[in-house]
Amino acid sequence: MYNYYVRKIFLSIMAALFYWACSNSGSDKEISSPWDEKFIAQDSTASDTTANTSVDTLDNFIDSLTLILTYNKLAPTKNDKECYPEAGIPRLLIATPSQERPDDDTTDAVAYGVLTEGGTAVTDTMPLMIRIRGNTTLAMPKRSFKITFTDKVSLLGMPESKDWALLANYGDKTLLKNYIAFKLSDWAGMTYTPRSQFVELFLNGNYRGVYLLCETIKVAKNRVNIPENQNSYLVEVDRKYRDDDVVVINEREMAFRIHSPKDPTEESMDRLRLHLDSLEGYLEYIHQDYSLALDSTPDNWFDIDAFVKHYWIQEFTKNPDAIPLTSVFFTWVAGSVIRMGPVWDFDAAFGATTELENTDGWYIRDYSWYRRMLKMPNVKEVSTQFWQKNRSIFEALPDSIDAYAQMLSLAAENNYRGWPDILGDVNDFTHTKAYSNYAEAVEDLKSWIRERTRWIDENVQ
Repeated sequence: MYNYYVRKIFLSIMAALFYWACSNSGSDKEISSPWDEKFIAQDSTASDTTANTSVDTLDNFIDSLTLILTYNKLAPTKNDKECYPEAGIPRLLIATPSQERPDDDTTDAVAYGVLTEGGTAVTDTMPLMIRIRGNTTLAMPKRSFKITFTDKVSLLGMPESKDWALLANYGDKTLLKNYIAFKLSDWAGMTYTPRSQFVELFLNGNYRGVYLLCETIKVAKNRVNIPENQNSYLVEVDRKYRDDDVVVINEREMAFRIHSPKDPTEESMDRLRLHLDSLEGYLEYIHQDYSLALDSTPDNWFDIDAFVKHYWIQEFTKNPDAIPLTSVFFTWVAGSVIRMGPVWDFDAAFGATTELENTDGWYIRDYSWYRRMLKMPNVKEVSTQFWQKNRSIFEALPDSIDAYAQMLSLAAENNYRGWPDILGDVNDFTHTKAYSNYAEAVEDLKSWIRERTRWIDENVQ
């Protein structure tokens, strides 16, 4: 009983200190208090005859203390509040309770986060883990992050999940390329496209810029909806795989990273490898004489509709990762066909690199599965028909970009106030052109899309 009263007195003192700190910091207007009134009520009714309840209460109290100590770090610093005013899009505030930082792509840092709109919290304060993510983007100064919440959360109208990505889009001066590529995928009718929303990120009170908060690619009911078992696969063609990734290599020495099942058995991995080798054998057979495809059944291997949709999104945008280098996803359920998608990673697309800045020429169809599949007369016909039927969604993209750029205009000013050297930089592999302002970068993207549409119209057959 004595220990119980000591804890209760200590709790009351800390609560009083916390509210005093909030009232004097001014940060209580930025986010709602993380102090849990339900926990206080629980503690006030605790009994010294229920040891388990007391232990749980103490654990909750320690968690609450951690949150209290993090609270002031969640709110933007006074300087950042003044330099980066509210810009009309949500803000994600993340803070780490200690000096621990998400400094590499292998270590998770404990953190808390809250979403705000117009300076008012729209979520509770949420515990999470944060780490740096990406491949090429790891070397860029504005880092992308993976965030994993302790509990499933719904963010900005997107279905609840624990796993999310914060894409920095450092290589994209318009900040829009991933977003509009996802829009194209959705409009084209792909089975699943990652949902996304723009936010401004503050980390430990410091402004980090405009980010795209988006769903990660994983097997789940509201994401890649396939069975979770040893016969169902979510796979990424990934030449940049790491030593700790689960990978199978086919006869053509292509690397296929297995995202699901999470712990594949040797039998499961062998099944996938054998199927991919059999696919290569079929494609090689057709390669000897493409007229054979008229009497063959490519739809026994691929969902042709999904294949063509995936192809056109990658081809239209001239995505350098899709040849394939990395981030080319597909699903396969044993006994069924391969379905390409979902799409991912377009910050280096839309003419961003010197090699691909021209709007003319076919690109994706010269590589790998696309090269051989699209030479089959029956598949080529489906591809041509898709463009002719759906070209309007590509043609209308510049008008949509106007609306998206307007939505981001104030946030983009903040972003380039925080990263003042990006617009004029020509030293990064995706920074091939210098712009005097954000609007100029957006106009250049729109011009590229118009010219790309025109070239395809004139050359598709």
